[in-house]
Amino acid sequence: MEYPQEHILAIRLKTCGRFLYYQVGGKAGQQRILMRLNSYGKTTQKELQDVLEISSGALSEILQKMEDSGFILRTKSAEDKRQVDLSLTQLGHETARSVQEHYHQTLERMFECLCPEQKNQLEQILGILTMHLEEIKSDPAFAQSLEHSCFK
Repeated sequence: MEYPQEHILAIRLKTCGRFLYYQVGGKAGQQRILMRLNSYGKTTQKELQDVLEISSGALSEILQKMEDSGFILRTKSAEDKRQVDLSLTQLGHETARSVQEHYHQTLERMFECLCPEQKNQLEQILGILTMHLEEIKSDPAFAQSLEHSCFK
């Protein structure tokens, strides 16, 4: 059976996406939090929730595990006692550096099969595709077709 080219492209993009998700921390909330705090320093739990687009319940659960593991400190905000400030411990900083190193090594390995010209082409093509996907998401007809899908 021969599949349309669009199907093959979608499958290959999905495979690449899955690799990125599982190999460079997309799935790992703790890794994303470590990297954010390492890059930007102390932040509030609410700011982190907004940036990472995660529910407060899920974030609280992840933060508790990180605190229990000694990666973060949670303290009441000096400016607003209702807010909780988050910061990395020394272990958290060390772990974040290790995660970042793994991230860069993984990306180097992932794209080592492409020459610089191919990387540039891929970047341009994916840029065009992502812009188009943003347009599709804002198309009311597309949203409506999803609402009427048989997979509801």
